[in-house]
Amino acid sequence: MKSSKVFWGIFFILAAVYVIVSKFGILPDVGVFSILITVLLIWMFIEGIRNVDFFGILFSIAFLCIVYDDQLGITALTPWTVLGAALLGSIGLSMIFGNYKKKKRLKQLQNGSTGYAGSSSEQCTGEQLRCENNFGSAIRYINSDNFKNAQIENNFGTLSVYFDNAIIQCESAVVNVENNFGETNLYIPKEWQIRNSLERSFGAVNEIGNSIGSSSTILFINGSANFGAINIHYI
Repeated sequence: MKSSKVFWGIFFILAAVYVIVSKFGILPDVGVFSILITVLLIWMFIEGIRNVDFFGILFSIAFLCIVYDDQLGITALTPWTVLGAALLGSIGLSMIFGNYKKKKRLKQLQNGSTGYAGSSSEQCTGEQLRCENNFGSAIRYINSDNFKNAQIENNFGTLSVYFDNAIIQCESAVVNVENNFGETNLYIPKEWQIRNSLERSFGAVNEIGNSIGSSSTILFINGSANFGAINIHYI
């Protein structure tokens, strides 16, 4: 989160410098919007590499091609051809390297036991869970007497996860969310204290309802909304 703040701080400073220097006519004739969108897409590309997110990597490249299609001489391929290629390429790479990506994320869990929610599962039990949804709609109910950690990923679909039957026996628990081109809904007891560190890339993070935060339980929510929305519902 700190690195993200530093990035955006530098970004806005450079943007301010560009606005001033551009008035002297010593910079190439590139619109301010193009500069801003380029920086955002480069950041999305870097984040995609860091998180092994093939959708983020290929779609950032595709949108850069769309922005600079005249300069690159590829107007015949934009926008739908490059977007279609990015979609198909992302799906293919996710199929090939999906196991590596899952192993990478599971290593981030503190303990070895892991519950996995498949596409046909609705009830999820265990201390550390993974919920994933691709191209569809799914609902997951977290039923745990000692909930510690959840890895949630939604790609081109709608995923709803309910935590009202989860008990956090330690002081805190962590939920990591990655939402790409879809909508993820988290239903969280309003009594919990929430530490929301969600980021967004052409997406939205919404909090619906009111958090009372009357209990000592703390839930840390990390992750990002990329071209979609993450909604936190307090119930």
